[in-house]
Amino acid sequence: MIREEFAEFLKELRKINNNGEDVDAFVKEHEHKNVYFYNDGCIKKILASEKNLALTTDLVNAALGLIGSDRIENPKLVNPFIPGELGYRSVEPDILLTNERDGDVPRDRISIEVQHEDNNSLFKDRLVLYVARLTSNMARKGKTPRLENLNVISFLFFDAFPESTNYRHTVQLKNQEQQVYFDKQTVTLIEVAKFLKKAKDFANDNSRLAQWLRTIDTLNRDADFSEFANDPIFRLLQNEVKLCNFSSRYLMTVDMSDFDEAVARYMGALNNSKEIAKKMLDANKPIEEIIQFTGLSEKTIREL
Repeated sequence: MIREEFAEFLKELRKINNNGEDVDAFVKEHEHKNVYFYNDGCIKKILASEKNLALTTDLVNAALGLIGSDRIENPKLVNPFIPGELGYRSVEPDILLTNERDGDVPRDRISIEVQHEDNNSLFKDRLVLYVARLTSNMARKGKTPRLENLNVISFLFFDAFPESTNYRHTVQLKNQEQQVYFDKQTVTLIEVAKFLKKAKDFANDNSRLAQWLRTIDTLNRDADFSEFANDPIFRLLQNEVKLCNFSSRYLMTVDMSDFDEAVARYMGALNNSKEIAKKMLDANKPIEEIIQFTGLSEKTIREL
């Protein structure tokens, strides 16, 4: 489900629960659908599970563009999701991992988070404070500080760099000559919305990160997955995003505090997309083009 659809689903789930009706039966009816991957509760359950470390590792390496000996190989989860429980709730980010390096090389500390809100100024302030906190946590009282290689990966649904044609940005401390002053602190901003909105511009981008973003988008839209079905990592992801993996109890703890606003946006956008799809059908545009342009499912388009 896309974000707004998932918000609608959660709203109905809570309504059924408040009415004392069977929430398990309601979830059962929708078990064939996929959850919205970028929801905090969903991404944490999927990527912060010990059994899914292969997924998490692949995504981290894709986001950071690491290859060869630079790759993250055997990370450990600092705040794992505990199967059968609601998972840890703390001040830690969505997902936090460490990765040991050979020899005297400092270990890696990797944070993965998602930001939907488009208050760019507030996000910048929060991000700087967040990086500072993660860095200060590396120091131990009475010991000489030896900082680790910190990588903060943030998936954004607004443009941090609107004028840039890139969707992946690496932010580090540099001087006026663009020389890196401190290479142990890197923020990687991934503009998901820009990548999806300008899909044609990135059509020739076959990087692992681009493959991940397309795969997640396909799963969120419950679209045809055949393009990615031969990739074992993406097949695992396809299985993990199924709603049947999420109990009704857990789903009612999932944070979608803005679901009323999200539902309103969804209904307005849905009606607008349907009108556009109708006009494209009248113009004999191919189904594939209408799906890509409107984000509607093939079934919805054929029912118009």
